[in-house]
Amino acid sequence: MNSVNDDKEYYYRRAESELEMAQRTEVPEAVKAHYTLAGYYLDKVYNEEANANAPSIT
Repeated sequence: MNSVNDDKEYYYRRAESELEMAQRTEVPEAVKAHYTLAGYYLDKVYNEEANANAPSIT
């Protein structure tokens, strides 16, 4: 198993989960928080520079 690919898969699943929660809630502050977290997780999947410089969010 490749740890980097496992991590990216985990972060992608978390982003998907946050997006689903954002779509289900009606509280504006919660929607914003879920979308923000989804963005952070997607950065961990797709942005190599962010991965090198960002602290862990797990």
